[in-house]
Amino acid sequence: MPDANQPTAPRPARRKSPARPRASTPQPRRPDRREQRHISLSQGSQEYTLRSSGRARRVRLVIQPGGALEVVAPHSVALARVEAALREHEAWIIRTRARLANLAPVAAPAPLADGQTLPCAGRELRLSLRAGAPEGRFQARLAGDQLTLTLPRLDDALAHSALQRWYRRQAHTIIAERLAYWNAHYGFTWTRVAIKEQKTRWGSCSRRGALNFNWRLLLAPLPALDYVVIHELCHLKEPNHAAAFWALVAETCPDYREWRSWLRAHGHELRL
Repeated sequence: MPDANQPTAPRPARRKSPARPRASTPQPRRPDRREQRHISLSQGSQEYTLRSSGRARRVRLVIQPGGALEVVAPHSVALARVEAALREHEAWIIRTRARLANLAPVAAPAPLADGQTLPCAGRELRLSLRAGAPEGRFQARLAGDQLTLTLPRLDDALAHSALQRWYRRQAHTIIAERLAYWNAHYGFTWTRVAIKEQKTRWGSCSRRGALNFNWRLLLAPLPALDYVVIHELCHLKEPNHAAAFWALVAETCPDYREWRSWLRAHGHELRL
């Protein structure tokens, strides 16, 4: 036993573990900001909505079906750059507004009826409506050219909602098949494919190679759907609409002008 008067050896100092770096907190995305503005162009004063968006990577002009002009731009873009884009594309704005003004208004969707035909990627499907699915769910079965939708009850709002969900699921499969078919010619590579419901666009291709398509393309004739698929495929190599881009499109879609015009004239009609 050690002597009680013997001084005890001091305890070694406890070593502090190095501080762990704090995980960086992701910065919240700035909300979109909208403001109404005017610009003087050669045709007079033009009103437009400027939408500053955290998702936007470039200045983009959108004309809504009613003719309203919207400019989507990143938060950091100066107003001078926005106005330069409007002046640069003034002829396109006038031409597109005139074309939209000549379009016949689209009537509200008619109620879905048992036995009616529906377009689907070049096919005509006959719709059969049934009741008996669990509440909050639906069942869809495609046998040949007959599509049977079984709903909790026969209700038009439920039928439209279920039918749109079924079309979106089909769009994933059909557009993947059309991409593979046409890409056998091009041999391009993309990062992902998404199916969306865009109000003013049929497809898009991001700088990172992500492809997006509107599910309503399934309501168009198959050559129109194929034109959009080929269009976005070619953007993987040619990011703009210069002559080299259209030459690339024409390799597999020599009648692209016809289907581009068809979508401009009839795209607003592609509704269920």
